[in-house]
Amino acid sequence: MKRAKAVLGLAVVIASVSVMALPDKQGGQPATVRNSTISNENRNVENTAINNSKINSGIQARGANIQDSKISNVNRDVKNTALNNSRINSGVSADNANIKNSTLSNVNQNVTNTALNNSRINSGISADRANIKDSVITNENKNVTNLARDGSTINSGVNADGATIRGSRIGNRNTDVTNTAVNNSRINSGVSAENANIIDSKINNVNQNVTNTALNNSTINSGVAADRANIQNSQISNANKDVKNIASNRSRINSGVNVTGANIRDSKISNVNQNVKNTATNNSEINSGVDLGQ
Repeated sequence: MKRAKAVLGLAVVIASVSVMALPDKQGGQPATVRNSTISNENRNVENTAINNSKINSGIQARGANIQDSKISNVNRDVKNTALNNSRINSGVSADNANIKNSTLSNVNQNVTNTALNNSRINSGISADRANIKDSVITNENKNVTNLARDGSTINSGVNADGATIRGSRIGNRNTDVTNTAVNNSRINSGVSAENANIIDSKINNVNQNVTNTALNNSTINSGVAADRANIQNSQISNANKDVKNIASNRSRINSGVNVTGANIRDSKISNVNQNVKNTATNNSEINSGVDLGQ
């Protein structure tokens, strides 16, 4: 990977932000980032978005062309609250981006995410439908609490659904994390690469002292979800230590490796559980192992 030659920006945010009913902002053209370094830090920040509002305190790079560059984001002592169809990004948003020979990193430390009533929060790395080649993506959650209720979604991990991942490494670690999803809600604090093309790559995920609770048709992934993915000449590894999973009333939790419907060739998949407790009731499902389907 080439050494970065320029520094485009450094933002350190120490603030409290509250937004109510802001109108939609029309986005500009996607950026082209080459041989550059972009960094952002949120420290002691409160983001509150209410009633169809949006807040970005992280890095927005949707649709961007990123090459030979380094992008880093840090959240320390951050509280995100999204209510009533609102959106917050305090992480890295790189959906539909082209990422080549670059590094994307995100750290969440002492972060609380609360999404209610069809709201969405991203404090991790979102790279859905991205083209990722010869790159490294890392995300870490330490002392993070995620609560999603009533049709809401939270990502504090790595989302790469529908992405093409070639010659790259993706790493995610959860330490002292509590995920609670209630009433048709979704949380990802792991690595989600459903419907992705994963070629010549490595994906690693670790859960340590993690509690996942999914209630009433909700879904939590703190492991590796690669359902319906094409996996070729790649390695996927996952480890659970001191993990508690509780799913009730038609809910689903994955803290292991889900590869149902996937095409897997010339690859290695490993999963380790140590001191794990799973409780599933009322037509719910939990996977903390390797699920190949059927």
